Amino acid sequence: MGSLKKHCIALIFIFVLILNNNVYAADGLYRLMHNDHDALIVGEIISIDENDIKVSVEKNIISNKDLNNYAARKQLNLSEVNIISSFRYTFFYDENDNEGNPSVGDYVLMSVLKSGKGFEIAWGAYKVDSIDYKNLSVILPRYVSMGYKMEAAAIKAFVNSDGEINEFFFDGNKEIVYAGEEKTIIFDGNIQESEEISSDDINNIEKEGSVAIIGGADGPTALYLTGNPTKALIIPTIIVLVVGFAIGYFAKAKISKK
Repeated sequence: MGSLKKHCIALIFIFVLILNNNVYAADGLYRLMHNDHDALIVGEIISIDENDIKVSVEKNIISNKDLNNYAARKQLNLSEVNIISSFRYTFFYDENDNEGNPSVGDYVLMSVLKSGKGFEIAWGAYKVDSIDYKNLSVILPRYVSMGYKMEAAAIKAFVNSDGEINEFFFDGNKEIVYAGEEKTIIFDGNIQESEEISSDDINNIEKEGSVAIIGGADGPTALYLTGNPTKALIIPTIIVLVVGFAIGYFAKAKISKK
């Protein structure tokens, strides 16, 4: 019986250690918001020469949380970027829509990786309506899905906050996007437009870690436990403890019957 209890305790601690990881899995949106690139830039396309696209950088966005705390990627501080591979703007999935092709004068938000003498797109290249990071929004095509509208709202909140707000919850059924621990609504698809976030609103959003789901709005693609582990692990730990004791109880009952 003592051996059984030890096994149950060991099982509980294994679950807790697993849950204590910052990331179980990561999709592109999460990676973009957690520094999994060499730089995330806001800028303007100033020249296009075949596949060489030059971008003047106005702002480097650095998230306050890394994808991997133990091996964080060093973020570059760039003033100009040469994109050496062709791309279309994220969300413009209709190949016949020329607005999805980069043009001189476009304002852009780009996740980039160093490649040879230039850079390649890492986790998205977005067309935006301004180089003022505090107020910019992602430009979407008229045919865009609700899921992409929800993702664009999260990107806007992330960039407007200069990387401070980086945890979101997508409710695909209600078409609502929540931000931060307090789950402030930043987008409600039922009114077909995002709730504009002022500077005061951003300051009021809880920036401490929480259990958050981020990914495609049609359904979560990754679950994360971030920030303060004490807060983030309370509910999962209680669940694990209950399951562990239940296993022990039923095992004990089975042995008693024998």
